[in-house]
Amino acid sequence: MRAEDALAVARLCLDLGYEATEAEISERFVGLTALPDNQVWVAERDGVVFGWAHCRGVHSLQTPPAVEIVGIVVSQACQRQGLGQRLLSACEAWALQRGYEAIRLRSNIKRVEAHAFYRHLGYQQLKTSHSFSLDLRDRQ
Repeated sequence: MRAEDALAVARLCLDLGYEATEAEISERFVGLTALPDNQVWVAERDGVVFGWAHCRGVHSLQTPPAVEIVGIVVSQACQRQGLGQRLLSACEAWALQRGYEAIRLRSNIKRVEAHAFYRHLGYQQLKTSHSFSLDLRDRQ
């Protein structure tokens, strides 16, 4: 990803159910580039961004280090054309280059077609869980 891809990436976030402005994506991208073990790729054709993937190294007490795909999306208009597979392959190669032995990702239970896609590529469903969030601004 390059800084000038921020608007296209923001638009694709809507396909995942997240609203983000170009300015927010730009700011977050700058922050991510300063962090170790973070990488963002875009899939493009003729200079137009049709997908993106973000992965990062995750280190925890309970599991061995792994790469987590934090987000991946391909425009509806370009699905089933190999872009998602290429984005995942980039994440996998990046993980192997850094010595990680596993990749994990999470997918909303509603994204049934995405689940079939991941299974087709050899990813195994490990569990179903709930995701919780707390807005810390509410505690101030």
